[in-house]
Amino acid sequence: MPKALTLSLIIVSSVVWAQQNPARPETASFELTSVKPNNSGQGGGSNRNQPNGSFTGTNVTLRPFIARAYEVQVSQVTGGPQWLDFERFDIIGRGAEGTPTAMRPVMLRGLLADRFKLVTHTESRERPVYLLLLARPDGRLGPQLKRSPLPCGSAAVPGQPDPGCSVEGSVNGGVGTINTVGTPMDRIAAALANYAVTRFVINRTGLEGGFDVVGLRFAAEGSGLPTTNRPDDVPSIFTAVEEQLGLKLEPAQGPVPFVVIDSIQRPTPD
Repeated sequence: MPKALTLSLIIVSSVVWAQQNPARPETASFELTSVKPNNSGQGGGSNRNQPNGSFTGTNVTLRPFIARAYEVQVSQVTGGPQWLDFERFDIIGRGAEGTPTAMRPVMLRGLLADRFKLVTHTESRERPVYLLLLARPDGRLGPQLKRSPLPCGSAAVPGQPDPGCSVEGSVNGGVGTINTVGTPMDRIAAALANYAVTRFVINRTGLEGGFDVVGLRFAAEGSGLPTTNRPDDVPSIFTAVEEQLGLKLEPAQGPVPFVVIDSIQRPTPD
């Protein structure tokens, strides 16, 4: 789990994990792209989401970028040449005015196909997972999980207004936060997998519609933060999910989607 990470998540749609995501158009592109090798020798990179579905990556390696485009964890991207994990690039994708943020992953995948000639397929493999379940027999939700009037994806097509739905998370020094607006429970499960725990999370709550997660705060799994060192007595993610959301994470075995790289090429720089 990285020490500092902030991004908005809209989960990828594909055959393998279609049950976790609403359908959306799979053909969309940035109106302007730029890809250049970064030979600065610096170790760190940055990723920034911009308005209109735009994106700027500075000094980034390709495997995490592919994971971002397919909205999976880096460990779920397998295969490919070694340079994916060492060579760094500056990548810019500029969306047309009015492009909803929900289209960003589709456009990132288009950029990878166009500029890096990326070809992938998906596989489902049995792995340890967490099931996201209702914690209370009466189905009552926690104080920081509320039903939302804004369903994500209702206007997720170019040329229409973005409904403002989002999933935002950060992890700093092992302490994480997650906030969502109008988000289906499948995407909340994915946010927990990306920010909070070390396993893929499968939604088994049975809850439909959009939800607002308001300030979920937790110590991420594997952060190594003992209770005595947690600021403000931040609870473990397992306690936080149960007390704040009225849900629970239960360990199990289950299908995990993997993005398998069939082929990829170094890009021709601008």
